[in-house]
Amino acid sequence: MEDQNIIALFFNRDEAAISESDASYGAKLRRVSYGITGDKRDAEECVNDAYLSVWNSVPPKRPDNLFAYLCETVRRVSLTKYRYNTAKKRRGNTVSLDDELSETVADTRDDTSGLSTLLDRFLSELPEDSRFIFMRRYYYADDIPAISKMTGISKNAISARLMRMRKRLAEILKERGYKI
Repeated sequence: MEDQNIIALFFNRDEAAISESDASYGAKLRRVSYGITGDKRDAEECVNDAYLSVWNSVPPKRPDNLFAYLCETVRRVSLTKYRYNTAKKRRGNTVSLDDELSETVADTRDDTSGLSTLLDRFLSELPEDSRFIFMRRYYYADDIPAISKMTGISKNAISARLMRMRKRLAEILKERGYKI
């Protein structure tokens, strides 16, 4: 079913909106959540919680891109679940950009008003293959061996590229006045 038809179901408060969303995007959303939580049951729970959140927010919101809206909601819910699960025990399953940049950038959260635009510009200037690697690592939370398998690029080369991209992003953040 088309995204606009699914959104119309949400606006009509028709519960079929959830089942149609799951049929169209459920597997991808569970994969994103699993990449963050590292647990299939938690991933399923996070996807269901995300559907509830979307049900409560549409309407009044009308997302332009339903998958992106669902994916961002799943990421937010999954990161919350991950932080909850790892609050007392430290596991290294998921690496966020914050964690990997922490050695370079002390705190990038003081003023985030232009951070989204800055990150969009940074990503748009990357070559397509580097942007794919960056997004798979930091948005979809894929591990380096999985990215290597997807791209056919060695794990060492991917690690090196990620390190160079993080350093470049840190330089841009410093130029824009973020604490380093």
